[in-house]
Amino acid sequence: MVHSAVYDSMPEIIDVLQDPSWDTAVAGSDGELFLSRRWMQSLSQAFGFGFQAVVVRDESEAIVGGLPFVRLDDVRGKRTVVLPFSDFTVPVVSIAAPWETLIQPLINLGDPLIVQSSAEGVVADDPRFKVELETVRHSIALDADFDELMARCGQQPRRHIRKAAAAGLTFRLADSLDDVRAFFDLHLGVRKYKHRLLCQPFSLFESLWKNFLSDGDGGLMLGFDGDVVAGGCLLLEAGDTLYYKYSASHPDYRAKGVSHAAVAESMAHGLSKGLVALDMGRSDLDQPGLIAFKRRFGASQSPLTKFCYEPPGGVAATGQAASVLLSELTALFSDERVDDELTERAGELVYRYFA
Repeated sequence: MVHSAVYDSMPEIIDVLQDPSWDTAVAGSDGELFLSRRWMQSLSQAFGFGFQAVVVRDESEAIVGGLPFVRLDDVRGKRTVVLPFSDFTVPVVSIAAPWETLIQPLINLGDPLIVQSSAEGVVADDPRFKVELETVRHSIALDADFDELMARCGQQPRRHIRKAAAAGLTFRLADSLDDVRAFFDLHLGVRKYKHRLLCQPFSLFESLWKNFLSDGDGGLMLGFDGDVVAGGCLLLEAGDTLYYKYSASHPDYRAKGVSHAAVAESMAHGLSKGLVALDMGRSDLDQPGLIAFKRRFGASQSPLTKFCYEPPGGVAATGQAASVLLSELTALFSDERVDDELTERAGELVYRYFA
């Protein structure tokens, strides 16, 4: 997002969670969810992160530019991240707060610096930053009625949506933390048994419930077969966009179209709220199945890039060794022979170090 105010002001570093003016400054930004204090508060409550931002203010003390960040110092070494566990972060720059003014204080910290952002823009144009990983983002425009949006979908999603209806699956928004827990159990299972990954701690989902869902800013869309939770997706609302953040399904219902029907129900929910887009999130390029799934709903695709700045001296050997250890721990505790409670506990202890 670019502001046009012109004012000569020095940058300062703020505690984002203690400064309500931050949300005013980022309103209307691309990816507003990941810049919002409610999102950062949820991550802080789950992982203990401290969120700061380099900001520039105008004569009225309003923020006219800013770059949020988290400083980490753990078994992987020191590093600054913009922002952890967020799909992407678009710096809020302006004439008064150009990129160089915002980024230099973070460069001066002397730590490795990681920014997940759009593939084009101020970060990409900075030669100090190197491309570490290229990904893509998908978004469905909610610019027509539901029937027209369905007509834009490919044959496969429409066929699976009909399968879900024929199977008698019904959908509703979660109305309790018990519903959230039922979804989390499915989510843990998908990550463990399908992807061999650890799961985010349940405390993150509790925080998202408290900070977003219980206020109606998004929702947990669940599909049921009677009283059985067949699958669903967790949606977060920010600005004019609904964000499809997490999804999960029971293996017995994947062939019955629960995941496709959950997306259709999410589109309908976004329309009912008067929102303009359903952001389907980030996908790695080595996930062609996931990318195809999103594209079949008529989603547009745009590139994202993980950029890294390495200070003189490079990455500490201890950080590299810790990354290898985390991979080995993930393989160990995501093994199907490990009890799910132990897998969940491992995620609680380890997941924050993936930031």
